[in-house]
Amino acid sequence: MDKFESKFGKIPIWKLREVEKLLTCGKFNRGFVWNECKDCKIVLAVPFSCKSRLCLSCYRKKLFGWSIHLFRILNPELPHYHIVFTLPGRLNELLFQRLVNPRFLNGLAAKVYTKRLRTISLTDKRFKPGILSTLHEAGNHLNFNPHVHAIATRDLLNTTSNGIKQIDFMPYKTVRFDWQRTVCKYLLRKKYINKDEYTFFTKSYPKGFHVYFEKINVRESDSIYRIAQYIAFGLFHNSQIQKVDQNKQTLTFRYKSNVESITKEKLYQSLTMPIDEFLARMLFFLPNKHEKSVRYYGIYVRPAKRLKLESQAKKSTWSEAIKSSFDVRDPLACPICKNAMESKMIYSYHASNKEKELKKNYTLIDGYFYQKRSRDPPKAL
Repeated sequence: MDKFESKFGKIPIWKLREVEKLLTCGKFNRGFVWNECKDCKIVLAVPFSCKSRLCLSCYRKKLFGWSIHLFRILNPELPHYHIVFTLPGRLNELLFQRLVNPRFLNGLAAKVYTKRLRTISLTDKRFKPGILSTLHEAGNHLNFNPHVHAIATRDLLNTTSNGIKQIDFMPYKTVRFDWQRTVCKYLLRKKYINKDEYTFFTKSYPKGFHVYFEKINVRESDSIYRIAQYIAFGLFHNSQIQKVDQNKQTLTFRYKSNVESITKEKLYQSLTMPIDEFLARMLFFLPNKHEKSVRYYGIYVRPAKRLKLESQAKKSTWSEAIKSSFDVRDPLACPICKNAMESKMIYSYHASNKEKELKKNYTLIDGYFYQKRSRDPPKAL
C-alpha cells in the first residue's frame, strides 16, 4: 500500500481502523441477533454489522435505510428535479493532484440552485426550495470524478406564510454558467487554483460546466425509489467484482461505461487492476470520519431532523434490504409456518457460547439453523 502513498496520500489511522472493523464483519463472536420461531424451533442468526464505511454491505444497508424513508421527507405537493452537477475532466485532474477534498461542492450546488430560483422568481430569502444532495467522489471505474446528485423542488415555498411560488421556466443553460462561476470563484478564494488557472477554466468552457436536469414525480413510488437508490448507491458493490486472481494479485470488476441516450441501454466494460491499488482507491474515496453522506437544505432541513429523532420503524431495515436486493420473501418469517420470528440480542459476552450451541445442536440449511433430530429436518417451503 505504501507505493500508492505518493498518488493517493498517506492513509490516516482512522481509515486503517475502518479496515480492521471490516475484517471482523460477520463474525459471530462480536455478537448477533438470534431470530427464532417458537413453534418450529428454527433459528436465523444475523451477526452484528461492522458499521464500517468501507464495508460494501453495511454501508449500502445504511443508505438503504435512508432511501426507504425518503418519501416521508419529500413534499408530494411540489414538483421535483433530479439534478447532477459535474466538473470538467481537466479540473478533476488538478483537484486530484492537489489532494483537494471536494466535499464543498454539496453546499455550492445548493447555493447555485437556490439563488437562481430566487432570481427568476423575484423573491427574497423567505422563499426556499427543498434540496437533499450527496457527493459522489468516484466515477464508475473508481476514478476521481466528484459530482453532486440532488433531488430538489422545482418551486419555492414561503417559510413564513407557506405560500408557494411556482417556477414556470428553468434556464438550464444559465445554471451551467452559474455553476462554473461559483466553483471557480470558490477555488480561487481558497487558493486551490491561481488567477491564470481561474481564467483558463472560465474561458475554455464557453458553455459552462455541465448540469443535468431530469423532472421526477415524487408521487410515483417507482420513479422516486429509482432515483433514491441511485443517489444512495455506495462507492462500490460486491456484484461488480468478476474475478480475483490470487496468483497475479489482481482484481477484475465491471463498471457502467455509457448509457445510450435514446434507448437508455446501459453499456458495461471490465477493468483489471492490482489488489493493492484497488484497496488504495477504496480508502482514498472513503468519506471522512463523522462526515454525513446526505445533506439537507431549505425546507427539507426540519423534516430530516424530525425523522432522525423519531424512533426507527418496527420492521427490520435489514430484512427490507434483503427483500429488495434479492427479490425474496421476508427472511424473518419462519420458512416452515411463515410466522414472524422473535428476536433477541446476543452480545459479545455470550456470543461464543451461543455460537457453540448452534454448531452442536443445529444443522444449517439454506441459511437457517434447524434443530438436530434423529430424522431429517422438514424441507423449507
